[in-house]
Amino acid sequence: MKFIKDVTEHPIVQGMTVVILILSYVLDAYDKQEYFTWAAGVIAVFIVLVGFLVYRQRKLYKQEILPIPIVINIDSDESARYVLKKLFDQLEKNSKLKNLQMNLKRYRNIVEDDLIFTYSGDLYDKDRIISFMQIIKYQIKKIKENTPNKVEFHLAYYKRPAFGIFLGYVFSEEDVVVYQKNPDKDYFDKVAQTENRNYKTSVNRYQKFNKILLKEDETNENLLLGIEASSHKLNFNADGLNHFQNIILLEAKHRGTIGVDEDWIQYVREIFTVLNEEQTKYKHITIAHCMPESIAVLLGMAVGNYWSLEITQYDQGIYKTVMNTNSLKCYF
Repeated sequence: MKFIKDVTEHPIVQGMTVVILILSYVLDAYDKQEYFTWAAGVIAVFIVLVGFLVYRQRKLYKQEILPIPIVINIDSDESARYVLKKLFDQLEKNSKLKNLQMNLKRYRNIVEDDLIFTYSGDLYDKDRIISFMQIIKYQIKKIKENTPNKVEFHLAYYKRPAFGIFLGYVFSEEDVVVYQKNPDKDYFDKVAQTENRNYKTSVNRYQKFNKILLKEDETNENLLLGIEASSHKLNFNADGLNHFQNIILLEAKHRGTIGVDEDWIQYVREIFTVLNEEQTKYKHITIAHCMPESIAVLLGMAVGNYWSLEITQYDQGIYKTVMNTNSLKCYF
């Protein structure tokens, strides 16, 4: 019955229905009823072709991996709807995914508002941030429950990297394709795919970062891990960071913007390796960073609830604490 409904509600079939009604009236008015059977046959052929098209689309949306774009905007003026449209445009370049946005609505009842999450206001209201993350978790769970396909989320997140770490926790059990905003072009680039979970495996040597011990006090149990993976640099003398007696800096060997063709997963694996090593030596670890949002999301996926890490966010000359990575643990 759902197949018949999809066929009858198809724009072409609805248009043909209008045509045949008008045609029957015209033929009757001019006493040319003998042409009606011929015209009805032509229209029937079109309806059969539409039925075949609908059948193929329904088959695709039942059996294959279904890509679903998700846009998350925290504290940015850039329109999330515009970004979502760009993601759909990129995905629909694949001939099998033509009209993806329309077909998600038609066959899976997934509409634009189900795929956009925007947060504005107090960035340090812990309860409000957790509630925001819960809404996202609920929605992606709802999408999966209503979709028989294997779902692959295509995630475009911007603008605050610190919150990307917590978003990574939210998506840690999902298959995700991660996108990064291209500063020179008007779209998001695909930079990583997480299906094999290789972002949380340790490395034997550092290819992307130089690991630098800046300060050490063996009597102190607190460590500041600085991550520099962008054109910006950390200010360890700023309020929020200047009290640490143990500081390790991961400084990207390639300064500036990370290229689209680079191995973004490798950056995360090296950060994961350092955390894995240092968490046995220190009771508390704080992360200060200047890195792309996508690296932050992938790092959140890797960290999960393994360790208790305090995450900071640079804000008008001060490094402020957002919250601890374990803050989400009891909510999901």
